[in-house]
Amino acid sequence: MQDDCIAVALGLPELMILGQVELEDRFEVTVRYRRDKIACPGCGSLMVRKHESKFQRKKDRKLRDKMVILTVEKRRFRCLACGKVYTEPDEVFGPRRRSTKRLREYLGERARHQTVSRVAKEEAVSESLVRRCFTDVIALELGVCQGKAKASRVIGLDEFSVKKRMFDTAISDLEQRKVLGIVEGCGRSNLERYFTALPDSEMVEAVVMDMHEPFRQAVQMCLLKADTVVDKFHVMSHVNQALDKVRTKLQSKESKGRRGLLFHNRYLLLRKAESLNPEEQVKLSRLFSLYSELALAWSLKESLREWYKSSSRAEAEASLHHWEESVRKAGLKEFGIGLPMFRNWRNEILNYFDHRVTNGLVEGMNNRIKVIKRMAYGYRNIDNLRTRILLTNGETLASTKAPGGFHAF
Repeated sequence: MQDDCIAVALGLPELMILGQVELEDRFEVTVRYRRDKIACPGCGSLMVRKHESKFQRKKDRKLRDKMVILTVEKRRFRCLACGKVYTEPDEVFGPRRRSTKRLREYLGERARHQTVSRVAKEEAVSESLVRRCFTDVIALELGVCQGKAKASRVIGLDEFSVKKRMFDTAISDLEQRKVLGIVEGCGRSNLERYFTALPDSEMVEAVVMDMHEPFRQAVQMCLLKADTVVDKFHVMSHVNQALDKVRTKLQSKESKGRRGLLFHNRYLLLRKAESLNPEEQVKLSRLFSLYSELALAWSLKESLREWYKSSSRAEAEASLHHWEESVRKAGLKEFGIGLPMFRNWRNEILNYFDHRVTNGLVEGMNNRIKVIKRMAYGYRNIDNLRTRILLTNGETLASTKAPGGFHAF
């Protein structure tokens, strides 16, 4: 027996330690289960004797940054009453498993937040084992949620890129701040199948989205009581783009020195007026004194931003009409091009004033999705990416792939 070591609890009270040795890179521990007899699974008799035993090497969680290898004595018993021969149960490891349950759970949990290859390398196990453990964690949580999609009072829709020229759609609960499901692609048919599968779709009051026609058609077809709300960020984004086009048009006509003045203030033009400090206000005043057309474009942008502060839908509808007239009188074609958008999506844009909801949460989740993709340097298996998105974006962490090409809680 070694006389230069101390005892450290293994943390597996079901097992009795028969021998142990600490090597440079691992601990070797010989164990067997503490019980002496196991009732016969055939007749229930305790009149049994050990028939044979063999030893199996299995892996456990690291101890002090060293691997732990358990050599387990696997015993078989013979029933003296009925003659049946059987193997004792293996609760610590599981049937035909070469690792402890706690190691597999640990690997699965780590794989939720790190790449499979990194976990496998650091824990000195195979990547296939880490993948299986990750799948087991998902399956366990799936059993809690039963894989059912649930409706919400306010839903957000937004597409995100899964790989080059390939998009999926995230469906989010904007009140509970979690992802409800992921629809394959950003078309109408799969989204309709998702909404049709919702058991309580009548509770949905508002669906916030960008101006993507298939989204609107799917909501109108399946969520009859829900109002479609165009996210104000996307409306303002169109107006900001019009302002920037005015700037680039003026910039292209200027000499090199004046071009720099327009270019270096490009982000300042997009800021809201109340966030500007005195120095920045002076910069804009100087710019507007040189370019009256730019000053007019900026005032149109700011007036639409102020329009979103209207106290009621009726006030907003009247103010929007005045803003559109201002655009026509200004004669800026960059802004005039956007007027059909307000005509085609007018009701959906005005629905904001009935619900006062935005897709800011969904846009934040899209940033998290980008981080997930960067952590893995991209995903070859798109189902793995969709699963990770569901696991990391919701409070209730479970997912499944349902018929019709969508993933849901």
